[in-house]
Amino acid sequence: MEFTVYHNSFEVLGGSERVAVSVINVLKYLGYKVKLVTLYIDKEKVRKWDEHFVDPDEIVVKSFPVKFGLYKALYLSLNSKPGNSISTIGDITFCDYSYIHFPWSLTDNLRRMGFSEYDYSRGKMRIYYLPYKYTYKLFFRKSKSRLLANSSWTGKILELSGYSYTVLYPPVNVEKFINIKSKERNPKLVVSVSRISPEKNLENLFYVAKKLKDYEFILLGSSGRSKKYYEYVIKEAENLGNVRVISDFSDDILLKYFSEAKVYFHPKVNEHFGISVVEAIASGLVPVVHKSGGAWFDIVKEGKYGLGYSSGDEAVNAILEGSKYENDFRDVSNDFSFERFRDRFSSILR
Repeated sequence: MEFTVYHNSFEVLGGSERVAVSVINVLKYLGYKVKLVTLYIDKEKVRKWDEHFVDPDEIVVKSFPVKFGLYKALYLSLNSKPGNSISTIGDITFCDYSYIHFPWSLTDNLRRMGFSEYDYSRGKMRIYYLPYKYTYKLFFRKSKSRLLANSSWTGKILELSGYSYTVLYPPVNVEKFINIKSKERNPKLVVSVSRISPEKNLENLFYVAKKLKDYEFILLGSSGRSKKYYEYVIKEAENLGNVRVISDFSDDILLKYFSEAKVYFHPKVNEHFGISVVEAIASGLVPVVHKSGGAWFDIVKEGKYGLGYSSGDEAVNAILEGSKYENDFRDVSNDFSFERFRDRFSSILR
């Protein structure tokens, strides 16, 4: 039996691509022939990046001339079809199953949840998002796709929009991190992992670094699409003097700093899930995350497994407190492993 997987692109490798790879892996594990429909994939690049990558039985590469990522995703969503199919594109589609990373089509409901930071109704952002949201209302409002949310926070947005959902946490390669050994961690070394893009709220990192001049901050940042923003981040880090940016880093670099640092700081507000937060907890770091999104509600569990902040000054105090913590949260990360994902996804398909 054949199963079709729709994923818009593997050009930039991140959390959504991790889910797509794992979905294909599980479907092959269950005995399905898998057809992948995408706009771009370099198989060897993906294979080196994720050990769970297996070759689909068939790959269909479609073309779309517009460069904007959101509209590439919309194009493939409009081309999705029901019938033994799943989308990992990130929003609602016509597939039997739609994995929701974040429902960009439903952002109006964020205000009902009390989050004003995501206001896409003004200026250039309105011009960018309005055609996307209008198209979604026109074509997808009667979609019968079963929605799989990457966190309960994402699910809440769906619920407020009148949709039912099932939470399916994205898979994290916990095994790579959970056995990290560290004889002595540096309490004044703080590490962050983030794509260097405007939506990642790196200004929060710069704020705490400015306040904590005797701390060292390491930003392990994969380069985003905006060269202008990347240059801004590099300049800001140089001006501060206690922020070091390491872009397009290797696994060895990641493991090095995850074994040496005491605190992991996550600058993103309204993080849909937060794979790097799980990796940090598995490594033995104390996570400090914004009090919003899946990172706070699903991973840190509102302060049970780490610290939170809702302002810059709270973030400063949380880092100071975290530098004195003795982390005992590693085992929590097992709930987000690839094996848990495989078991949950297999159960959903039955």
